[in-house]
Amino acid sequence: MTYTGYLELTVEKKHHRSFVSNSFFDGVLKITRPTYLPEGLPLLTLIHVGGGYVDGDSYKTEVVVGKDAKLALTTQASTKIYKSLRLGVRQEMDYFLHDGSELLVKQDPLIAYKDARFSQVTNVYMESTSTFYYTDIITPGWSEDRGLFQYKRISSKLKIFIDGELQVYDHQLLIPGENIQQLMQLEGYTHIGTLFMIHPQVDEQLIERLRSELSSVNHSRFGISALNAKGLSIRVLALSTPDVEGIFSLCEGVIRQQLDNKEMIEWRKW
Repeated sequence: MTYTGYLELTVEKKHHRSFVSNSFFDGVLKITRPTYLPEGLPLLTLIHVGGGYVDGDSYKTEVVVGKDAKLALTTQASTKIYKSLRLGVRQEMDYFLHDGSELLVKQDPLIAYKDARFSQVTNVYMESTSTFYYTDIITPGWSEDRGLFQYKRISSKLKIFIDGELQVYDHQLLIPGENIQQLMQLEGYTHIGTLFMIHPQVDEQLIERLRSELSSVNHSRFGISALNAKGLSIRVLALSTPDVEGIFSLCEGVIRQQLDNKEMIEWRKW
């Protein structure tokens, strides 16, 4: 199959250092050279050189993190989905985490413009000894008349397989025509944030600390849940992207300090 953008990436560990052992990209997807953070963690930025996703686009990303290797992956800018009534836009991301590996994924917001249709599937195949951190944000989109929720459909599925078994299945389906502001949907909020953390040391103490740290949050709602596997999920409803990002930054700081005694990642290098 020919993709609008395709990316293949493998990170391995050698001589106590994680490095990119293989990379291949085609179409409009590119990656930066790695920036090494103080802890030796390589940070890569995914770049879309086309400016936005249009009708009929399809994207595929495959990332392999080898035994005991680490990688932080982020995006250069928000994902913009334009009018796509006929075929829509499709994106699939497959992450493979081997024994003792660590993958941290922080995505900029998804912005769906008027009449956009977007479908995304994220598959994670990991070992119980590996670590996976993931965030994403969905915004209400934009149109010339400044009306909100004028996209047609957004579907985002996340599946996490641990030791070969499906342990997490999360499906966000947003169809504005079906009264998206009603009870049990957005309930008056406009932005949705999602955070998943899978780590061998996640426990109820960490979850309670996160709830305590977030208890003073205003103008947003959040929920924190323990997973069947060693992990947690956080869902945020807010009125702006900065509100969601602020909550995620606070959570990331607590998680990294309590689980690994590390500081927050400096995701942006200016």
